[in-house]
Amino acid sequence: MIVQVAYIATSKSRGGSSASLAGSPPVIPTDWTPVHRADGELVGWLAADGRPRLLTGAPLAAPVDDGIAQLRACGLAALDRRWWARLPGGPMTAVVDAENPDEDWTWQPVVLVESSPTGCTVRPEWPAPGETGRALLPVPVGDLLLAEPPPESPADVASEDGAA
Repeated sequence: MIVQVAYIATSKSRGGSSASLAGSPPVIPTDWTPVHRADGELVGWLAADGRPRLLTGAPLAAPVDDGIAQLRACGLAALDRRWWARLPGGPMTAVVDAENPDEDWTWQPVVLVESSPTGCTVRPEWPAPGETGRALLPVPVGDLLLAEPPPESPADVASEDGAA
């Protein structure tokens, strides 16, 4: 399914939490506490169990004594990395709703493009020429966006064989 997207921002100065994907309501659990930097920038949430959560809803770390300080120190920086999401095969040239991936979609390395309390957007880490598509994921992302490749991913198979 192709979904049109309005601008999604992480900064309250750009509209932040009022933006939504395809008119969907916010889905952040009500018992999560928003965490902001001194300048008002939302940097993540503190879950009811004390676990700091990134803007995507992914855990930053195990529950710690001061998850708020940890989020303020490295919550935004932790988003700037390789992630893994299931995407359709072949170059993406449109916006794809990846909330319910098809069975034939594969785990691929992606980077986070935008995030808000209602959704996030990713793109392939190394897009093919002309590949301008994006994939939309809900927030919290659950198991739709992983920090490490799943065992069955091609990257893991290649590394087990000694290939790069």
